[in-house]
Amino acid sequence: RQRQMCIRDSSQFDKCIKQCYISDMVHHKHGFTLAEVLITLGIIGIVAALTMPSLIANHKEKETVTRLKKAYSTLSNAYIGVLNEYGPPPDWNVESWDDVVVMFSKYIQNVRVCPLNEGGCFFSEVRKDLRNNKVDQMASMSSLVMSDGIVMGIGHQVNIGQALPCENLNYCFQFEVDINGNKRPNRWGEDTFTFIVTSDKVIPRGGKDTHGRQKMCDPSASSTSAGWYNGSGCAAWVIQAENLDYLKCVKGNQKYCNKDYYFN
Repeated sequence: RQRQMCIRDSSQFDKCIKQCYISDMVHHKHGFTLAEVLITLGIIGIVAALTMPSLIANHKEKETVTRLKKAYSTLSNAYIGVLNEYGPPPDWNVESWDDVVVMFSKYIQNVRVCPLNEGGCFFSEVRKDLRNNKVDQMASMSSLVMSDGIVMGIGHQVNIGQALPCENLNYCFQFEVDINGNKRPNRWGEDTFTFIVTSDKVIPRGGKDTHGRQKMCDPSASSTSAGWYNGSGCAAWVIQAENLDYLKCVKGNQKYCNKDYYFN
């Protein structure tokens, strides 16, 4: 009504406009009370407390998958280069595992070689298996450290002269890989994994035809066996399924316990 009066009486136009503006400001002025603000913040805090652990766990899982795939790709590409230059392992003219890591290092950018006589590069803290049993320190081994901290060391069950004919257990040797170096948890199946090296390729342990695959990523098992730590065979599952669902079984979720975390 006041606007209509202003339009009819142009002599009072400026005064009317000011009055209309003040009237509108008073009419529309509003805000939150302290109680409303506190309630809103409380709700946000509760939602964050419920969702943050899940978000953090999902982020760590994706990071593990990404870093393990990177290690796999790096080793596979380096091995192709080694095979092209030196031929298959039975043809290698080497005297020690240090010689082998040097061969691989030629095909990996920004990598540091850690000779066996210097103790290798693995963190000396006692590691755990998939069921959180303390097992042993990572043995000193000839190893490589990538620029992002991934450590890859050569593991073997026999001496180099017996290993390189590649007749023992259908493979030549293996790389033990810690995807985050000295950082914890230093646990098989969570940040430490194994890759099998055959005469012509690198295979994540737990993959088809890899030795011990049925036993070495078993979240229901109570102990380790045969010197191969439970969790060392989870690499194939992580790379192909892109998750660490077996850890949910270890934490008590039975839904994830009745599964085979390996491939035939």
